[in-house]
Amino acid sequence: MLKNRSIPFGYCVINGKYALNIHESEAVQKIFSDYIGGKSLKTIAVEMQIPYNANKTTWNKNMVSRVLENIKYIGENGYPQIVTGEEFEQAAQIRTERTTYRKPALQINPQSIKTVMVTKYEPTEEIQRITNDINRLLDSGTSDKENIEALIIKCAQLKYAAINEVKQQ
Repeated sequence: MLKNRSIPFGYCVINGKYALNIHESEAVQKIFSDYIGGKSLKTIAVEMQIPYNANKTTWNKNMVSRVLENIKYIGENGYPQIVTGEEFEQAAQIRTERTTYRKPALQINPQSIKTVMVTKYEPTEEIQRITNDINRLLDSGTSDKENIEALIIKCAQLKYAAINEVKQQ
């Protein structure tokens, strides 16, 4: 014999078969209609007047959510139907929409758009030649540190001079 707590809210067992608990099944219908009507899980939980079970007289949003997710309410697995398949699917769609994170749309004020200066760099032949010389000296393992430093500084100066500013909006 089934224990009472293993029977979903809204049902009872009569003569070994699942049957509707009138007051609870009306509460299940109200949960679905309120949720489809736009109420939150928390609001529905606060408004519930009938105890969830003997041990839990007050509802919370998780209990309401479990009711909305229980496919037995559309008449599955030998349980009598409490809500229509359409109501169940509609509630499931609303649950999906409410639980899916959507990044807020970026609000752009046209007056706040500023001109941005973007740099464009195109190396000259001399920059490429000096870069190759620096790499060759570093790879050769020579200890001509002063010559390498001078080439790096000269290359940096040429690169800086080659930067072109381009306006973009």
